[in-house]
Amino acid sequence: MTLNPEGFVQISDFGNPKIFSGKARAAISGGQVVGCSGATAKVSSGLSSYVTDDIELYVADAAENCVGIALETVASGARLGIAADGVFILPCFGSVFAGRLVQAGTADAVANVGSQAVPANAQDSSMAGNAFGRSLTAGASGGFAIVHVHS
Repeated sequence: MTLNPEGFVQISDFGNPKIFSGKARAAISGGQVVGCSGATAKVSSGLSSYVTDDIELYVADAAENCVGIALETVASGARLGIAADGVFILPCFGSVFAGRLVQAGTADAVANVGSQAVPANAQDSSMAGNAFGRSLTAGASGGFAIVHVHS
């Protein structure tokens, strides 16, 4: 697992951070890219049915399920804040070109989205679903880039 040795490093939050909370399904380290999982019918149409634990978080294992970056290190079952929008220094697992869309990988790092074929069906998120943000600087595998995450 490639993590920024400094942990969670945020450059800008545009003055109004976009953070949501959920419950960790496993141990999660600050700075890791996380995804959501869970059972259906956890909430109704009203806000009164919602509790923080309804959103279940785990270390992302696929580009199309990356929803944000963990703000701190927590144990399984603990509540966790997730940054869903902001500008961050992230490790690279492949080429990152400045100004291009990036995807998050299973190594908590980013690389260019690249190009893919037109989706075969409605469940195939393909390239559009892989986009995790847009790079503001270039980077190479093993290095770092500044990325505007907007999951």
